[in-house]
Amino acid sequence: MDIKKILITGGSRGIGRSIIDLFHQDGVEIHALSRNFQDFQKYNNLRFHSVDLSNASNTNKFAKEFLKKYGTPDLLINNAGTGAFFEWENFPLEEIDRQMNLLFASPVILCRVFAPEMKLQNSGVIVNISSLATLYPVPYMPLYNAGKSALSSFSQSLMLEYESFPRVIDARFGDFKSEFNKTSTKQELEKLSARATKAWEKIELQLVESPHPLVAAKLIKKAVLINKSSVIYGGGFFQGSVAPFLYRVLPTIIKLKILIHRYF
Repeated sequence: MDIKKILITGGSRGIGRSIIDLFHQDGVEIHALSRNFQDFQKYNNLRFHSVDLSNASNTNKFAKEFLKKYGTPDLLINNAGTGAFFEWENFPLEEIDRQMNLLFASPVILCRVFAPEMKLQNSGVIVNISSLATLYPVPYMPLYNAGKSALSSFSQSLMLEYESFPRVIDARFGDFKSEFNKTSTKQELEKLSARATKAWEKIELQLVESPHPLVAAKLIKKAVLINKSSVIYGGGFFQGSVAPFLYRVLPTIIKLKILIHRYF
């Protein structure tokens, strides 16, 4: 597929940064939504747009203005996301809206604006980066699990609806080395229960042992160039290959016991 224009959310670090680095080599026009514009001076084919994706109305306004000014992207990548780690009785009410807007509502709005245009031009790919948490939820991050699961289900709905274009890729990724844990909103660690503290320590270790985000970027590029709708997995060998297989064959009670053993 001939990719000339990319729109990606969350492009300043992690997977988003690696995607930009990878596609930049092809001379593609790249538009990145981020609140951090540092260290990109050398990329003359990259334009940054400052948008608060946790505000759904701002996302909608941006998308419509982008369409008028720049036209339809050949590739839309909904990558932006962050977590919120709290024991449920302490979960802030404001984080419910923030998480669901950032992880679900804003990607849906971007798809609402650009998917019909891609259909009209008979080309285009949408990559929604959901999470392996759609299959194996992360403890004390209920809204992250829910938002990513909703995005994954939405992606599959689009696959059913659009016969030809846009192609839709649901990227159910596990852990990749990034600043995800640092940027996540967290309950004060000294106020966590012993059980929650242990889970957080395991989550931190899991991230340290994970692959470089460039691995994720290459998986996405490969899926895009194949030019068909698909569900892809990524992470270490276990997360990218073994875990999805086990999900299909193991009963729910066993999968729950595996998660409990993993985090506690």
